[in-house]
Amino acid sequence: MQNFSEKVVFADANEQFGRHLKAAIDIEAGDVLIEESPLLVTTHWECEQMKCAKCCEDSFVMCKKCQFFPLCIDCTEHDAFECEFFTKATKAISKNLLINTYALNSILKLLLVMENPATSEKCTNLVPHNFKLNEYRNTDMWQDHEVSIVQPIMDSGLMDCFRSIQKAKGDMQDSDFLHKMCILIDANAFEVSSKVTGDSLKGLYVHAAKMPHHCVPNTATAIDNDYNMKIYAAVPIKAGEVIYNSFTNPLMGTIQRQHHLRMTRHIECHCFRCLDPTELNTHMSSVKCKECPEGFAICSHGKWMCMDCNAVLDAASVQKLLIQASEDVGNANGDVMAYEQLLHKYAGDFHPNHFLMIDLKQNIATILRAVLINSMRDPNKDVLRRRVDLCEEILPVVKAVIPGYSKLYAIALYEYLLSFLELAELDFRSKEIPKDLYIEKLQVAKEICLESKELLSFEPSNSPEGHLVRRIAIQQEQIDESLSKFDSK
Repeated sequence: MQNFSEKVVFADANEQFGRHLKAAIDIEAGDVLIEESPLLVTTHWECEQMKCAKCCEDSFVMCKKCQFFPLCIDCTEHDAFECEFFTKATKAISKNLLINTYALNSILKLLLVMENPATSEKCTNLVPHNFKLNEYRNTDMWQDHEVSIVQPIMDSGLMDCFRSIQKAKGDMQDSDFLHKMCILIDANAFEVSSKVTGDSLKGLYVHAAKMPHHCVPNTATAIDNDYNMKIYAAVPIKAGEVIYNSFTNPLMGTIQRQHHLRMTRHIECHCFRCLDPTELNTHMSSVKCKECPEGFAICSHGKWMCMDCNAVLDAASVQKLLIQASEDVGNANGDVMAYEQLLHKYAGDFHPNHFLMIDLKQNIATILRAVLINSMRDPNKDVLRRRVDLCEEILPVVKAVIPGYSKLYAIALYEYLLSFLELAELDFRSKEIPKDLYIEKLQVAKEICLESKELLSFEPSNSPEGHLVRRIAIQQEQIDESLSKFDSK
């Protein structure tokens, strides 16, 4: 399935972008721009549990014909081309190659797509714009691929079996070609979820991969249980504007996002968020000034300066602080008290919206939800209030960096709704708030439901977000029931 809206057109490649999409006319938020089936769905490099070659669910048996690819108990066969290929190839290579080194699964799947005459032409569109292999050489990512992917394939003799690929790659060394394919997967893959277990997988989409990056994208992406992708406008887009996607975590700071983009896509982002030291006034990278009581320092061209008193902070000290705080967050390892202590410890070093502080708050809120769900007693009001406060601090930041139709903001709203509503009900039952205030809170909760459902209205019904819409609808019905009881009195 490859469907394009008449509202978008392909623009010729330029120095900044490869071939890319632009708005042909003014586009409204919510308009569907692209519908696309995946070229390939496969496992992550680090996946150790073998997955079925057909459906990507856990596998415990091998294909009886090729005896190379695993299958699950429900699948008796897989792609005919790949099965036939390895039926012949295993006469020259070990049948246990994939079993012994399952990290090879993704690249083997891609090589088979490239070898297959029916699909090989589609792969030419996946090479990133201005791709230069030597810029990746000897990086940490290169070394990881060399040890876990490239060398095992080279040692196996498998590359001699790929006749079409050998012709297509020309004079390029097999090892360099394999590195190029590894980078191609890293640079273009979207995260998708397994239909049954929900495990994280990688999906390659030919046209979606060509969309340029922006840290505040004007599109949103929805993927259903059959891995079909739909890209729609997250905000209004004017005619002639470039259609952007985001290929990094929007809740990271600018330096961290740019590092991730360099490592995975080898691009330098110059979007308006990256060029704004305040990050759209969220201050997700700002640190506390040491010279004045209220000021925060922002980084511009590598120089940290306080916005209030113009004091200059030592860049090396800031970097040391960031490294130490990141290590502390990683070492907390799911301990809610440790997270709370770190939040207090670094309150004097970072802006409350700093990405590390947001990370801590998200971790605490997630753990507190589990505590509330698993509690055998009535919900603890202090825990509920803490979770409500955390959500209220997180929500404005998420909305600022992911505007418009944002599933991340919708999910954050739903998480807020759960604790907000439960706390309001407990306060009313214990007579800590009067009836009028409780009704007012119910009305607010209803508005949250409506906003969350609207933000997720373009998500496929068989996706995790589609299931969330139904849970929100149930909450809305319960709120309406509660409100109707007061109306009848």
